[in-house]
Amino acid sequence: MGGRTRRRSSRRPSTSRGGAIERDPLQSAGGLLDAARADNEIGDFASAAARLDRALGLLAGRDDRDARWLRVRVRITRAWSELEADGIQPALRTLHAARTEALELDDPLLVALTHIQEGTLHGRVGAWPSCVEALLAVDVEGSGLDPAQRWAYHLNLGQAWLGVGRSADAAANFDAARDIAVEGGFRELEFKARHNRAVVAFVDGDLPRALTLMREADAMDVAVARDRARLDHAEVLLAAGLVDGARAELEAALSTAHSSGHRLEEGEISLRLARCDLLVGDLDRARDRVRDATAAYRTRQAHELVREAELLRAGVDVAEGRDLPAVVERLVRHTEHAAGEPGAPALGSSGREAVRLEAEARLLLGDADGAERRLADLGTAGEPSLAATLHEVLVRARLDLARDRGARASERLEEGNRVLAAHQFQSASLDVRAALALHGRRLAALDTERSLAGDRAEQVLATVERWRAISHRINPVTAPADPDLADATRELRRLRQLLADSDRDQAAALAPRVERLESLVAQREWSLAVDGQAAGAVHPVDADEATAALDGATTVVEFFESGGELHQVVLRTTGAEVVHVGPVPAVVEAVTRLRRDLRARATIAPGSPMAAVLERATTSSLAAADALLNPGGADEDRVVVVPSRTLAGMPWSLMPSLRGRPVTVAPSLTRWVRGPARASGLRPTTAVAALYGPGLTRTLPEIRAVERAWGVAPAPDPRTATSADVLDALGSARVVHLAAHGLHQGQSPLFSSVRMADGPVFAHEFPRPVAAEHVALSACDVGQFSTRPGDEPLGLAIALLSLGATSVLAAVAPVADVVAHDAMVAHHRRIATGTDASQAWAEVVVEHPAAGVFCLYGSEWSATP
Repeated sequence: MGGRTRRRSSRRPSTSRGGAIERDPLQSAGGLLDAARADNEIGDFASAAARLDRALGLLAGRDDRDARWLRVRVRITRAWSELEADGIQPALRTLHAARTEALELDDPLLVALTHIQEGTLHGRVGAWPSCVEALLAVDVEGSGLDPAQRWAYHLNLGQAWLGVGRSADAAANFDAARDIAVEGGFRELEFKARHNRAVVAFVDGDLPRALTLMREADAMDVAVARDRARLDHAEVLLAAGLVDGARAELEAALSTAHSSGHRLEEGEISLRLARCDLLVGDLDRARDRVRDATAAYRTRQAHELVREAELLRAGVDVAEGRDLPAVVERLVRHTEHAAGEPGAPALGSSGREAVRLEAEARLLLGDADGAERRLADLGTAGEPSLAATLHEVLVRARLDLARDRGARASERLEEGNRVLAAHQFQSASLDVRAALALHGRRLAALDTERSLAGDRAEQVLATVERWRAISHRINPVTAPADPDLADATRELRRLRQLLADSDRDQAAALAPRVERLESLVAQREWSLAVDGQAAGAVHPVDADEATAALDGATTVVEFFESGGELHQVVLRTTGAEVVHVGPVPAVVEAVTRLRRDLRARATIAPGSPMAAVLERATTSSLAAADALLNPGGADEDRVVVVPSRTLAGMPWSLMPSLRGRPVTVAPSLTRWVRGPARASGLRPTTAVAALYGPGLTRTLPEIRAVERAWGVAPAPDPRTATSADVLDALGSARVVHLAAHGLHQGQSPLFSSVRMADGPVFAHEFPRPVAAEHVALSACDVGQFSTRPGDEPLGLAIALLSLGATSVLAAVAPVADVVAHDAMVAHHRRIATGTDASQAWAEVVVEHPAAGVFCLYGSEWSATP
């Protein structure tokens, strides 16, 4: 608990007369108390305990008021050290001894401080009702608390209210603590109050505001330990689905806690890491983390925290289907304890989680009656978080299916989908929107399994679309300007430019600075909130609407994964069918081989004796992937491919069955049918913008040829474009052509970039929304994308679609300068005359086969309406 107060000096002046009390032992004991408090603040509890024991020794046998007063203060502080070293029970015994003496002294301040510390102890081990009870016993007005002590009271009470689910009361107390800190000039205390106010926003479900408030608090220039703040930040990242970011914060904190011997913190961090593992399905690792947390908590008699760890262990067991009868028994005991008496309903968040897990376990055991009885205890109250809400939807839908209430199950799953989309819409961060889909992973799996079992292809299509790239149904992404984010991005661009031009030693020195700045930029992007009250998510297309958008010469092939198998829904005007493709591992192997061969072929030196070998290998890989995936279907002319996550970055135009045919690759069928939901009033002000970056020999002739194709007068003094030029073009021109070096960042897709005169332009800094309708990226690799659970793609080309572009032409592999030049010029000559983009690119690939590594993403687009 973060409420340990900054106390005034404990060297209280003597109230005796005539020098009857010997002052040196009191002063020495007071000095030891001050030093022990400093030890506690930095986590050196062993040193603190040793100092406090020496202080108690100096005060032993003294019955004068000053000595007794100081002894109470020493014991209050000793209780905290004892909690960390020996557990809650010894700490409470020490604290109760202090209160007894404080009552004998009839000192309201000392009595109040014992209650505040008791609340702190209970809060540290998760006993929140006891924490509230202890703090409400404090007479705030009549006890003589100084400002720092009143701050501690309000901060601790705010945390206690959060622990029992009363966020409005928590916010009021944190605001009071902040005001006290501001008035008193206590900057470090202001930091803690502001940070905890951010936690309230998180508990209330406002992730963008929580991230913003945490970032603002963290920006305060104060010397204060931030371990607790980082743990809270990791929890918010986990709630946003940003598991990698959360795990990085937690792993660093775990190392610090372990080296310092902070067993309670070790347990807490291990438990949060276990939640990360459970969310992504790494059950073995989650189980190990829970075991570590439980062991740490037991060393400190933190029984409430042990129960929390046991609850998470039950979640792992249920997910694995392991030892379910014993899980049910443990969960029954958990809810009875949380309710306060056997059999009573448990309404706290921990009790509700236990009820949901117990019901899920009973369903897996075939006990639908027992599951229904347990779910009745939840009532109609909403859950406190997105993850909890979707878990309840999952369990109730499974109950409906067990009761043969298929229509009701479908309604629940659709409602869960809408809830997820609404949470995604709150954020203007492309990364957060995609990451949040992780919480819908199990719902999507159940929904897909249910529709496959029904054996109706149209229903399967509707279900797959329901969960496919939800964030692309909630365009446009708009956000207020963030000058600090823009400044940080400019500095990152400068450093990345220096890094690219540096030798090995210089690069080693710059790399840590680049990494820190990328982290800062990512965190600011995560906290972007939606600007204004735009429309929320729209419903996905169904088979009827999709079929109406087809002509007789178009086939849709939508891939999806279920139960470790890859399937496709093939849609034509004559109807839909579901086709089984094969095991996902076999598909992964074929795709990996193809990507490897493409990259090797592209990087081989001209004239190398290995060129023919690599050409044969690539041809073989293409044929194998084509035979396995069969993306071409029958002999229809046009093909729309909607890939699953396993197929991200495939060179569809190179596939033998698709060569020469117009191919559009869409993040979802809904996005292809309806196009982008462009911002109202957004209109391009320029017809065409053609720009080029440094380091390539044929880029200037390329943009000159593109300008001629569109009848655009060339600039009299051509120059390499800057990042500002690129952003301006995307925000103003209808057609944008960009020839430059490209880079795809697989681990951080929104840091994928194209290199301009002043450094890289990153995907995350594109205008929100973009005005460009058709964007041609004549660059290596920027057509690649990483796919998050929920089939939420992220990458540079996909970011342009998310921000409002209709179609984007981009490469999924390295491409030679001469190939890009010739193919792009041919493409623009065709689309400038009115040929639609997919038809134009199909014709180009026939003329320039090596250009097949480019894919046309998005929806159909033509320069003529």
